Amino acid sequence: MLKHKLTPLSNFLQFHSKASNHLFPLARISSSSSHSQSKMEATSYMFGPYKIDKKEVFYSTDFSYALVNLRPLLPGHVLVCPRREVQRFAELTTDETSDLWITAQKVGKQLESYHKASSLTFTIQDGPQAGQTVPHVHIHIIPRKSGDFEKNDEIYDALDVKEKEMKQSLDLDKERKDRSIEEMADEADEYRKLF
Repeated sequence: MLKHKLTPLSNFLQFHSKASNHLFPLARISSSSSHSQSKMEATSYMFGPYKIDKKEVFYSTDFSYALVNLRPLLPGHVLVCPRREVQRFAELTTDETSDLWITAQKVGKQLESYHKASSLTFTIQDGPQAGQTVPHVHIHIIPRKSGDFEKNDEIYDALDVKEKEMKQSLDLDKERKDRSIEEMADEADEYRKLF
């Protein structure tokens, strides 16, 4: 008898039908930490045209990975990206879309707790006119605390400014005020322990 290989989405749908109170059964879909860790050690990552040092990646699945941010707006500001280089959200497959959001949910939950935050901002800038500067789909996850911005929605303006600064520094290769690879690797090491 042939066994059907479950994709993350079919696994989710099969499990969801059996467990009515579990909207996102992460334990069934996501990789174990040792499996995730071994994948990270053996894999290279691209973020649009940029090669990402594996030291910056703290969580990965078959379809997605999470990395620390070169210029975080607030502590814990990270990115979740599909492994496949995809410029626009609509170009993702169903499995990639499902895994991307499930990964974002899992990462967000852990970082909210780690940073003792009370909320999370999840945002995608889908295309250049929306503020996307790296042509690779990515979700910004930002742990939030009361008073971190004077007006709550100012975070979106700040995100636009950071994205424009990022594009300038990457395009013009100017002297940057970016974090060092060591700083980002240290942060990623801390986050890896959460999974």
